[in-house]
Amino acid sequence: MKILASTMLLGSALLFSACTSAPASSSTVLGDDELGGESNDGESPKADGTDTFGIMTAQKIGAFECNGAGSCTHVELARAGRSTTPCADLKTHATCAVRTLDFSKLNLSAKALAAVSTKLQASASTPAIGPQLLVRGQYVHGTNPVMPSLDWVTFQVSELWVAQLDNGTLDGTFVMVRDRGIRCITAPCPVFAETRVNSTRASNIEGLDWSDEQMADATTAAVADAVYEAETQPDGAIVNGFRTHSSSGPASTFRSVEQVFLRVK
Repeated sequence: MKILASTMLLGSALLFSACTSAPASSSTVLGDDELGGESNDGESPKADGTDTFGIMTAQKIGAFECNGAGSCTHVELARAGRSTTPCADLKTHATCAVRTLDFSKLNLSAKALAAVSTKLQASASTPAIGPQLLVRGQYVHGTNPVMPSLDWVTFQVSELWVAQLDNGTLDGTFVMVRDRGIRCITAPCPVFAETRVNSTRASNIEGLDWSDEQMADATTAAVADAVYEAETQPDGAIVNGFRTHSSSGPASTFRSVEQVFLRVK
């Protein structure tokens, strides 16, 4: 369990919820997640809502890269938080296989592309860590240079999110967390909006529930910048975590941070 505390981020007057690991005397407890599960998720966004549809996890299969014509690169795509995924064959499957991810439309620097490639390769070298990339984009059909009769499907990425925690897990709910633009002088104060990824369901929360180890990492500051800087980071952060509540004092609602993804611009 975790004990809730508050911390002020240097250089801003922004309140970010922090937590420390503890035994039974925790001030936050796990609760039922109203954004968990696939019921009532729908298949398209509302006109006046946050569009999180089409965001997929991307995990490389096979630890080694095959070079030359007929490259055997294999990436598995799956809708984040959903059990089925529309694929290039116009059918729905649990996952969709593509030959590779095409990042050319993002105009990434050589350094950024190398970092993203390292994350993708890590998901193949150590499959237990799970996908380290989230992507949106479109399937592109091509011709296999060795076997022309086979469909050479790649995925052209238009939006890319990268995992920030080296020891993160993906057992919770995927939500996009954004600043609501409100400030309060009394608690509880639900300053964040969270929208379930690939769903129209949403909720308001008081903050993100971090562990002691995470709070010692620069990641928390980067996530705070992404969530609070609405003008420059309108997409906030994508968090995978569980619903937690304060166990004493004003009733407050939080999202634990098991893994967090930030968008690559």
